Amino acid sequence: MRRFWAIAAAFLLASCAPEPVEQAEPVEPVEPVEQPQESTLTIRSVGDILVHSDVYTAAQTPDGFDFNRMFDQVRPYMEDADITTANMEIPVAGPELGLSGYPTFNSPPEIIDALQGAGVDIVNNATNHTMDRGGDGVVASTSNMRERDMLYVGGYASPEDAATPRIIERNGIKVGFLAFTYGTNGIPIPEPHMASLIDDTLAAQVSNLDKQVDATVVMLHMGEEYSPLQNAEQEATAQTALDAGADLILGGHPHVVEPFAGPVWYSHGNFLHGQWEENTKVGGIGEFTFRKRGDETTFEGARFMPTFTVGPPTSYDHHVIPLVEAQDYLDVDAWMSDLKTRLNVDVVDYL
Repeated sequence: MRRFWAIAAAFLLASCAPEPVEQAEPVEPVEPVEQPQESTLTIRSVGDILVHSDVYTAAQTPDGFDFNRMFDQVRPYMEDADITTANMEIPVAGPELGLSGYPTFNSPPEIIDALQGAGVDIVNNATNHTMDRGGDGVVASTSNMRERDMLYVGGYASPEDAATPRIIERNGIKVGFLAFTYGTNGIPIPEPHMASLIDDTLAAQVSNLDKQVDATVVMLHMGEEYSPLQNAEQEATAQTALDAGADLILGGHPHVVEPFAGPVWYSHGNFLHGQWEENTKVGGIGEFTFRKRGDETTFEGARFMPTFTVGPPTSYDHHVIPLVEAQDYLDVDAWMSDLKTRLNVDVVDYL
């Protein structure tokens, strides 16, 4: 009997023993996926710097000229960007070639100092007024900008100057700039490099620069003066530039603000000037954002902050202020409503 129970106990113990565990296949370690580097860049741009004679007269000091205070109230919104541009409508050849306002302009070069002080990095100097002081004016104007380390694009001192790409790198993103004008008010251009014209070479120039940079900005000086909307020629020229590789189009010449269309702003309007009409006094600061992820750079969107230029006939104390602070000069609510309806962009009080 004892033998029986011993066998039974052994059987029970055997039946309770754990099943042998199968060894799992070794798992290969997963290599972490390296995410492409990402960075962003903002460009802010302002419109026509149109230094009429009463503007530089207001800037005159015992020692020369000082335009700095004219940007005091908008400086924070101009300089708070990775790159800031302006449309230098007129030559800055200085008093040696005779200062003058409309219709053939020539400004004191101290306006460049003020723009730099407000954060401007590069100016378009291909406009219908580029040749207002002839070839000598282009040479003197570009010399004054180089002396002050202001980058310019569109009107050049020499073929070698014109052949040097205008490229600014910020946050690991290379941005290239080109500028073109529809003409020079019938004033002859002694050498082609002195004023880059909108012609059948535009697409090739854009395509060539686009191969060297992450984003290409093309400044176009064209359109119908004082028109609130762009015309078909502006649309076609902008599309030509986009098709050739441009990523942002900045327009000027109409002296009033015209709509945005994605990465196209057809006209900035005036910024600092001496014109009298109310619609020429409303301009603004455009903001454009780009994002680079790996090797791909994309346009992310735009915002617009309207401005107002204080000047004649109500005052000769020329300066630029945010539009929402211009209640003493015009109907701010009506203008903000118009801009929000017409411009096809996010219109903000302040950037």
